[in-house]
Amino acid sequence: MGAQDLTEGGRGPAAAALDATYDPFSREPAYVELNRQFVRSLGLGGERRILDLACGTGTLTELVLEETPGAACVLGVDLSRTSLALARRRLLADGAVPEGAARVRLAAATADVLPVRDRGADAVLMGNAIHYFKDPGRLLDEVHRVLRPGGLFAFNTSFYAGTFLPGTERFYEEWVKEAVKYILRRDAEERGQGRAGISRTRGRGEATFSRRWPSPAEYAGTLERHAFTVWSIRERTALMTRSSFEAIGAYEGCAAALLSGFPVALAGEALARSAAPALRACGRESVPRQWLEMTAIKNGGDAGPGGNDAAR
Repeated sequence: MGAQDLTEGGRGPAAAALDATYDPFSREPAYVELNRQFVRSLGLGGERRILDLACGTGTLTELVLEETPGAACVLGVDLSRTSLALARRRLLADGAVPEGAARVRLAAATADVLPVRDRGADAVLMGNAIHYFKDPGRLLDEVHRVLRPGGLFAFNTSFYAGTFLPGTERFYEEWVKEAVKYILRRDAEERGQGRAGISRTRGRGEATFSRRWPSPAEYAGTLERHAFTVWSIRERTALMTRSSFEAIGAYEGCAAALLSGFPVALAGEALARSAAPALRACGRESVPRQWLEMTAIKNGGDAGPGGNDAAR
């Protein structure tokens, strides 16, 4: 995967407008391939009604369509209308679905109050979003409601206890340190020109980063308490490159969390521009990170991933 050629100190692509949609990172080849393998592992050929929760700009939706040609109907749900508009354009532009096709529908809604009838879905997928829920039990109750008996719930996440491989912590420390140095240089420039400088307001960290992330066993226990049977637990390694960190650093959610209290646009610029020096400081070209993948079956049926069930 190629990295952008950015020069420190200049104003290259990494200094572009802050990303509020996660779309640039979701198009990174490593991210797409990791999710392709996740979707492929589910064996979705028999499922006809698939729900993509927190679908964002359509990465999983598009991959599901690729893996189930001419079969499944997919409903993508996201809170962000901006992301849904990008998803619609993406699916049309990439040829995943023709204009006006009935295979895909996109809806603005929260993942814990879904516009789906009881038992109206054969499978529910969630890509790298379950960690945003302070109360995953409420989410799972809603997923349970919309799934048919024996239906599949599958999610992946890069935010769980175990995501950081031993020896990789130093990169993240260097990344934040380099980003803060970048902001301090910008602050000195501002003050040197007689302006007010850059202020920081503490206490605005995102809950996703400030709380302890669940372990695979804890996720499994939560699923079982909400009437699911855990089918599989898998960890998959993804290599994060300079390009990956530039894209995710410019994402609004990441910037607001890692550099809490700084102006979020500047925080995103600082993180994007600090990926390369942080990697150099660690003598790395990439950083491995673990992703958790879990599948579970709604109690009340006999089907597993790719299977058939009489309640269908």
